[in-house]
Amino acid sequence: MKKILLSLVVCFSTLSHANGAYALYDYDQHEYQVSFNAHEVRPIASITKLFTAITILRSGVDLTEKVRVKGRSAGRFPNGTMVSRHNLMRAMMISSDNRAAETLANTYPGGFDKFIRDANEYIKGRGLMRTSIEEPTGLSKNNVSTAIELISFIGAVKDNEALRSYADEKTADILIPKGKKQVHIKLHNTNPSIFKFDNILLSKTGYTDPAGRCVVMLVEKDRKYYGIVVLGQKNVQERSELANVLITKPSLPTKSVVHEADLIVFEWAM
Repeated sequence: MKKILLSLVVCFSTLSHANGAYALYDYDQHEYQVSFNAHEVRPIASITKLFTAITILRSGVDLTEKVRVKGRSAGRFPNGTMVSRHNLMRAMMISSDNRAAETLANTYPGGFDKFIRDANEYIKGRGLMRTSIEEPTGLSKNNVSTAIELISFIGAVKDNEALRSYADEKTADILIPKGKKQVHIKLHNTNPSIFKFDNILLSKTGYTDPAGRCVVMLVEKDRKYYGIVVLGQKNVQERSELANVLITKPSLPTKSVVHEADLIVFEWAM
């Protein structure tokens, strides 16, 4: 009992000094374990790429087909290179490659505008009325959502095995042709937590100046699924510390929610 109380004290201490917004949701009990500023609309940076990925997967396009890389933002694949959608998805989800995301949208059936329409139709169809995207990378400050709506989205896609296969890879080594040779493109996941814990099933980080440091994750604890959202942190260290606290936090009693603005104190029965 003392260990549980000590863990909660440490958890509350860390959370009470956090900024931005965050939430921890128990999908089995259908309840929030922790929430703070969860209704606040905020830029979501590269968390956008999860919406890009699900839109691509829902379209039914051939992921093995090679398409011509085309984008104005930075990326690991040179413009004009022929790369499979599968490898573009891997680069987008593992190392948050912006040009890969642009290419997937630019080569979408019906073109870029159709991609944006389909992505937002899916978003509104899920009832995410405060979420919208205007481009596929997350560089725009107008790509926005809330912690609560991101929790809902993760819950909707948590059983999508194809998405999870892209969103939980730690590293990858991709070969692409360059003249008569092949070039190795090495990818490294942008989420430090995924190298520390083995129970993260889905993960995507994000960063822009307007959004701050962000991350969403699907984790499994005691054979139960939890959604974690962290938005608007000042730096990678603060984002990771908060995310790690939420990953390891002991479960609260059923139907109990900690709103960190009020820092509710629970008394545990012996």
